[in-house]
Amino acid sequence: MEPETALAFAPAVISNFFAIHTDSISSKPPDFSKAGATGGGFTLSKGVYTHAWLVKSSSRAVSVAVNGNANYPADTTKKAVELLLDAAGGPPLLVELVQTVEVPIKAGFGSSSASALSAVMAVAAALKLPFSKEEVASFAHQAEILRHTGLGTVSSTYNYSGAAVITRAGGPGVAKVVRVPVPSGLRVVTAFLSLKKGHLLSSTRMRNKVNRLGEAALEQASDFKLESLLAAGHDFAVGLGLMSQAVKTLVGVSLEEGALGASQNMLGNAMHAVVRDKDFEKVFAALQSTSRAAKVDYFHIGGRTARVLTE
Repeated sequence: MEPETALAFAPAVISNFFAIHTDSISSKPPDFSKAGATGGGFTLSKGVYTHAWLVKSSSRAVSVAVNGNANYPADTTKKAVELLLDAAGGPPLLVELVQTVEVPIKAGFGSSSASALSAVMAVAAALKLPFSKEEVASFAHQAEILRHTGLGTVSSTYNYSGAAVITRAGGPGVAKVVRVPVPSGLRVVTAFLSLKKGHLLSSTRMRNKVNRLGEAALEQASDFKLESLLAAGHDFAVGLGLMSQAVKTLVGVSLEEGALGASQNMLGNAMHAVVRDKDFEKVFAALQSTSRAAKVDYFHIGGRTARVLTE
C-alpha cells in the first residue's frame, strides 16, 4: 500500500515580550481557544520543514525524527498530531514525520511551535482533511499549551509573516494580531549560547511579574512601530531579569555597533539584534569576536508563511 504523503513549512519566530492569559483552561471543559498570550515579536526567514508519511494500520503510532535524530522527544509535535487524528476519526494510522529544523532548538526561536504547526499541516494535507487552516493550526496551539512549550506563537505564525503585536490572546482566529511595518534593508542577527533551563514561570510570583511587565510592554508598543516593538522587548527582558551575563554582554555589543534594537529571545539563553544591511557585517563580526561559545546566525524578517509545499 502506497503511503499518503505531504510536506509543509512553518516559520520560526522570536518573541521579545509577552503576558500570560490562561484562565480559560481552568474551566470545565477547558477552553483553549481563548487561552494564549499577548505580546510582540517577528517571524524569521527560516523555520521547520515536516515531511509526513501515513499508512493504515491495526493501531496508531506517531514517530518523529528531528534533524536525523529518531529518538528526539518531540512531545509537542506528537501531541498536536494525535489531537488532529482524534478530531478526524477514521482508521488507525502509522504516521512517520521527518523534520528539518533550521534554527536552534530550546533557545527562544519558536522551534516547538513551528514543528507542531508544520506537522499538523502536513498530516492534514496528506489525509486531505476538510479542516480550515485555522482549525488545523488550533491543534498545534492546544498542544503547545498542554506540553508547556508555548502560548500564543501559533496564533500569530499560522497565517502571518513579519513583525506583529498580539493585542488579544487566544487561539488561531481568536487572537487579534496587528502587523508592524518593517522597512526594507533590515536583518536579524542572533547569537545562541546554550539550551534553556527552567524559567520559573510555574511560580505565581514570576507569572505576576511577567504579566505586569508584559502589559507595560504592550502599551509601549501600542503605536505598532518597529522601533517601539524593539524598545518594549528590551525593557521587558531587562525588567524580567532572566538574561545571563553572556546574553547581556552580546546585547550591549550589538547596540554599540549600531543595531536598531537588541534583546534576549523569550525565553532562551540567546539574543537577537535587528540591524540595517549596512551594519550587518560589523554587528555579526562583533558578536563572533565577543563570544567564541556563541553560535551566530542571521535571518530576514518574515517573507515565508506557514504553508503546504509541493514535493
